[in-house]
Amino acid sequence: MKVINVKLVVKPGEQDRYEAFIDKLVQGSRAEAGNVSYDHFKKIGSETDYEIIEHWQDGAAVDFHNETPHFKAFLAGVGDFLTEDPVITRMTYGE
Repeated sequence: MKVINVKLVVKPGEQDRYEAFIDKLVQGSRAEAGNVSYDHFKKIGSETDYEIIEHWQDGAAVDFHNETPHFKAFLAGVGDFLTEDPVITRMTYGE
């Protein structure tokens, strides 16, 4: 299993627009055949810190995900909402 955590810091005042934007990625990703779980959270006690936690069956599922229209739209637009580059942690579990 592949696990990916993505930390995102959103510009103050952009949270509502960001959450609407990110929902398209979350819903599209959850519908993918190789997805085990795909969740988006706001950090407790913060208005601007978010995290995506993804679980994929294998590397092939991640590769497929990276080529989907919803992921490419995310990459093209997410920078408009962020104060810093995302911090991405990739892990392998159970292999």
